[in-house]
Amino acid sequence: MKNNKGFSLVELIVVIAIMAVLVGVLAPQFIKYVESSRRSTDVSNAETIRSAVLADIAEGSITGTGSGKECTSSVPSTLGEIPKAKGNKVSVGAPFKYTYNAGKGTCEVYVGTFNLSTTSGVADYKKVS
Repeated sequence: MKNNKGFSLVELIVVIAIMAVLVGVLAPQFIKYVESSRRSTDVSNAETIRSAVLADIAEGSITGTGSGKECTSSVPSTLGEIPKAKGNKVSVGAPFKYTYNAGKGTCEVYVGTFNLSTTSGVADYKKVS
């Protein structure tokens, strides 16, 4: 008898088949986890933008009201730049937009049509689709 110290072809095929099944089961869960992480990052970025705008309102460096596209070109003083959306519920790389009313001391931050300044807007954005 030969003293073979390797794996047989059948053993290798069985191991490869088991690995393929595991990848097939785990890959969708991993993709959901990554997307959930991206959306959580977007919500965190929205809160950072909102805090920066409210700080500028409190300091008096922002007055009046602003909304829509004009706000994407005006960056709050404590931010280097307005971040881009990472989640794929809106187009990846879409800009955050914000509206503010210095008189009322309010600020709302949007990504796509989702208002990430409200609990319901955050819940809708984080909802798996």
